[in-house]
Amino acid sequence: MKRILAIISCILILTVLACSHGETKKERLKNAIIQFNNDQRSINSTLYYPESYTEIKTDSIVGHTFKVSIKNYATSDHGILLNQSVINDKKTTEYHRLFASDVIVAVSDHIIFEKHISAKGFGEFTKSTFWTNATLEHVWVNQNMSNNSQLSLGVSFINPKDDTFKLYELLIDTNGNEQIILIQDHS
Repeated sequence: MKRILAIISCILILTVLACSHGETKKERLKNAIIQFNNDQRSINSTLYYPESYTEIKTDSIVGHTFKVSIKNYATSDHGILLNQSVINDKKTTEYHRLFASDVIVAVSDHIIFEKHISAKGFGEFTKSTFWTNATLEHVWVNQNMSNNSQLSLGVSFINPKDDTFKLYELLIDTNGNEQIILIQDHS
C-alpha cells in the first residue's frame, strides 16, 4: 500500500510539474506585440504636392517684337502647410510647394525686362490675408491681349489652404515699363 501511495504521489508530482503555469501562446503573442510597439518609434510621413520638383520653360515671339522667356518652377525646399495629422504613432504632414517664375523679355535682342515673380513679391504691397498662404500658380503670355507695342502676361496666384485665387495682367511696353492690373479676385 505504501508503494501504491508512493507511486501515486510521484505521478501527481510529475503531473503538476509537467503542467507548468508558464505563458500561453496567446499571452506570448500579446507580450511580443507590446514589446514590438515599445521598440517602435513614431513614423513621420511628409507629403508634397506636386510630389517632386516641377519646371516648365516657355520661349515665345510675340508680334515680331517681343522675345519672351518664362520659367515657372516649384521651389524644392519650401511649402505651405496644408494638413497635419497623427494617427496612432504615424504623423503625416502635407505641403503644397511654393512656385515662382523668372521672366525675361527682349526687344531687338536687348533685354528690356527681367523679373522674378513670386507670391512673396506681390504680397508685400497689400495687407490682404490672402497672401499669408499664397503661391504663384502660373505665368503665361496672353497672345490675345498682346500686340507689337505691348506684351500682356497672365499671372495667377492661389491660396491652397483657402481654395482662393487672384488673376493679374502684367503689361510690358517696348521700353520695359510695366503695369499690373488685377483681373479677378476670388479670395
